[in-house]
Amino acid sequence: MIDMAQYHRIKWLYEREGLSQRKIAAELGVSRNTVRKYLEGAEMPTALRRKESYSNRTYSEEVQRVLPVIDEWLKQDESVWKKQRHTAVRIHQRLVEEYGFTGSASNIRKVVARRRRVVREAFVPLEFQLGHQFQFDWGEADAIIRGEKIRAYLFCIQLSASRRKFVRAYSHERQEAFLDGFVRAFEYLGGVPAEGLFDNLKSAVVKVLSGRDRVEQETFQALQAHYLFKAEFCNIRSGNEKGQVESLVGYVRRNALVPLPEFQSFNELNEHLLAWCERSASTDVVPYTSELVAEVWEREQETLHPLPLQPFEACRLKAGTVTKMSTVTFETNQYSVPCTYVGQKVWIKAFVDHVVLATPKCPNADGIACP
Repeated sequence: MIDMAQYHRIKWLYEREGLSQRKIAAELGVSRNTVRKYLEGAEMPTALRRKESYSNRTYSEEVQRVLPVIDEWLKQDESVWKKQRHTAVRIHQRLVEEYGFTGSASNIRKVVARRRRVVREAFVPLEFQLGHQFQFDWGEADAIIRGEKIRAYLFCIQLSASRRKFVRAYSHERQEAFLDGFVRAFEYLGGVPAEGLFDNLKSAVVKVLSGRDRVEQETFQALQAHYLFKAEFCNIRSGNEKGQVESLVGYVRRNALVPLPEFQSFNELNEHLLAWCERSASTDVVPYTSELVAEVWEREQETLHPLPLQPFEACRLKAGTVTKMSTVTFETNQYSVPCTYVGQKVWIKAFVDHVVLATPKCPNADGIACP
């Protein structure tokens, strides 16, 4: 089973920070075999492999008994000099001595790694390092598709240094659109910045903790591990912390979609938006400089992390069963499948524009495509 957070951390240290496998193992407190397994695995964490790690992580009764104690000690550490805080080893020692804990030190190391809170105040700089950060947000705009006015949802990314933009329209904001947007954005940019700045959208965040800490969606963690970027989150009700992309949403509406445009399909709308992104790069000036976006972008491209060999599988995953009528129900739709699948359990992989069914016996196959 893949621990997605650990998978992401190992890949980050190896590919982004250039640490050896030995140093990674020492820093994370894991075996070198574990590091090697994650780095040498040829298979990327597809949606179906992600599903294997979706099962709720439950701690043993012995660990659950001391969780409140661990959380309290970690909370107290926030006000203590950094060099004099609890280590996982010290926490285990205290639990044994003071609470009669009988579990292993290795389990406590894993618990502490997951629950440690690092609360830090962040200030948004006026200058950004090339290739370091992008900002993301959803926006809304109206358009006319085949003669009918519709509300489109705009997936908006802007690189903080060069102000290079990527905008794509979807008919909804569901998880599959969220994931698809990143796959297309990184392919459009030709690489991946080191960090993304987000608000607390449900596609990425399960639970908001103290400060900037979040319990992230496992699928979102898999996306980060695949493309090797880190997510930073704005404080609650602090959208101004990603003011660039907040402004971008309005800028797109006013400059790319006024007057109300008419298209025959979403594909035409997205071609229009990409062409607008290209034009704006050649006319807009990067704030506090005299350079065009395209000029700074030319330098920033060289600093982006390379794309992985395969794109991320941008789908939402759900379990289903084929009925006696040879159909599978997903949301409000029923999909017909061959009679040989009657009674079988299947995985429903919902992409933006189609659905694929795959059997547990062959989960990574292309499956049965359902438009």
